[in-house]
Amino acid sequence: MNRLLIFAMLASLFSCSHAESPVGTSTGETAVGTADYQLVNDKATPETKKLFAMLSDLYGKRIISGTVANVDWNTRDAENVYKWTGRWPAINVFDFINIHASRDVNPKGWLDYSDDTCVREWHEAGGIVGCMWHWQVYANDGVNLTCSPGTKPGETSFDPSKVYQDGTDENKVAVRQMNQVCGYLKKMQQRGIPVIWRPFHEASGNTYEYEGGGAWFWWGAKGAEVYKKLWRWMYDYMVNKQGLNNLIWVWNSQMGDKDWYPGDDVVDIVGRDNYAALQYPLMKEFKQLSEEYPNKMITLAECGNGDEVHMSLLSKIWAQGSRWLWFMTWYDGAYNDGKSEEHQFANEAWWKDAFSQPYVVTREQVKELMK
Repeated sequence: MNRLLIFAMLASLFSCSHAESPVGTSTGETAVGTADYQLVNDKATPETKKLFAMLSDLYGKRIISGTVANVDWNTRDAENVYKWTGRWPAINVFDFINIHASRDVNPKGWLDYSDDTCVREWHEAGGIVGCMWHWQVYANDGVNLTCSPGTKPGETSFDPSKVYQDGTDENKVAVRQMNQVCGYLKKMQQRGIPVIWRPFHEASGNTYEYEGGGAWFWWGAKGAEVYKKLWRWMYDYMVNKQGLNNLIWVWNSQMGDKDWYPGDDVVDIVGRDNYAALQYPLMKEFKQLSEEYPNKMITLAECGNGDEVHMSLLSKIWAQGSRWLWFMTWYDGAYNDGKSEEHQFANEAWWKDAFSQPYVVTREQVKELMK
């Protein structure tokens, strides 16, 4: 998620009223779950193949529930959902954002990614493990860390076009940090844990939405061609050089950015992040992505309420015809710290509605589905 995300949307788009009909049942709608979905890595571990097969079987019929860690290496928001509903979301997504503060590389660090207890216990309980990476590098001031590109002291001029050029400063930094992350993912592979892997998210930012728009993160700062090379460099490094065969690769679309798509041979699933998630716009986006990427499953990789626009109930989103593979609601640090009475992104009422729907998959159901 981009912390500076602009939530303002066109009011006319949100106020439209449309008949509710499932995708694939009305004229002109897109059928889903009918393609022969295949993992791009033919060396994928048996556990990864099994998880992907389950995802393929569910696609278009049910939707898998998910939460994200409260910043980095925990299940805090998933615990909120359990407290509210008595059931667990099926997916928990962990973020490698604070690897610089991990005690295995920093004696003064405040967390330890090498202690994978939370990930292992989540998996053993039947949960699906996801990982993302707000990849921070040093800001231009040489002190702070950031993902945000730019020339200001708190931004970074880190050049993504040099990351895949052997011997450059950017390449040396990237390889060192990649090796650290690969170490954590290898431990998961050794434990038989498949990982839904979503790197370099929201790359094109608001390039196509607003005049003067552009990338939110350094990995998108040099445009589509550089970004695609960067993605493919990571894929080659992780899969072919590091032997990571437990990853399901998810690429994020910002809508209208097909020129940023890395390619069918290095992407397993196409995702969309939406923080003004009303049922009709979501249905339109799902339909568009399904048509643009017919050989890929489509997922709602991040979602939640905006500052001004509240997310529709999951029951209404589904009834409108969106058949996202899964949804992942964002964490609310203020709520988790006791500074807010209500969760901003997906509150108790939202989750109770979601879990009252028979097509929503919880963690409790995953083990049975994986048999």
